[in-house]
Amino acid sequence: MTRDFELHAIESKTVATGQSVHIPLHRHQQLAEWLWVESGELELTANAQCLTLGTGALALIPPGQWHALSFSSNGEQRYQRLLVTHPLESVNDTICFTYPTHPAFLTSVLDELGRELQQVCPASSRPVQLLLNWLYAAAKPPSAPVQTVASSKTARTLHQMEETCHLPFSLESIAAASGLSKFHFSRHFKESVGQTPLQFVISCRMERAMQLLLASEQSVSDIAGLCGYKSATQFHAAFTRHSGSTPKRFREQQQNLEAKR
Repeated sequence: MTRDFELHAIESKTVATGQSVHIPLHRHQQLAEWLWVESGELELTANAQCLTLGTGALALIPPGQWHALSFSSNGEQRYQRLLVTHPLESVNDTICFTYPTHPAFLTSVLDELGRELQQVCPASSRPVQLLLNWLYAAAKPPSAPVQTVASSKTARTLHQMEETCHLPFSLESIAAASGLSKFHFSRHFKESVGQTPLQFVISCRMERAMQLLLASEQSVSDIAGLCGYKSATQFHAAFTRHSGSTPKRFREQQQNLEAKR
């Protein structure tokens, strides 16, 4: 993260009548994705829920958020996607969207950003900063919660926990590796991340499970073991509680979306 917004990429796309586009489940670990539905409808799937965004919608998807995008074949559709680095103070952990009152002006803003991106070192130039700040102000929630910035030491701990989430969870071991007692580590972790250590590990397991369900043909039972669960029943309950959908149903829903491409 930086002190200013930085623009990394813009994608403008038109989907012709009778065609469809599906962008499978993905995330940008360090970048936010901004979406502008210039015309048509977009289906945004995240956390096993589907949200329909109509013409004129502007959505902000925070870094690290798994999501999929689908455009149906009902009429011509146009959309633009931006990949942006957020300033630290603007980081929010929820997807937010709005319908700006001046869509024509927003279109001109995006066109200008596209031109600026072709210039030398445009990512953090003053014109880009002004335009990105306007877009963010147009779409952000009225009172977005501010997250505490994780230190580099906390970031290393998060990475290690994510990489080993399939192993048995041991708060004592994680705290010891950080040189803290279990109590102080848990308190510091919750203040920095917004989740307890166990909640974070569970969310990592669920992300891994979603990826395996989509990218492999392994059985639910095998995936349960790869995600740190001793039984398919235990995994089934945890996945359903986390996503609102059973593993089998989640896989089928995503496969159906993929088949519509």
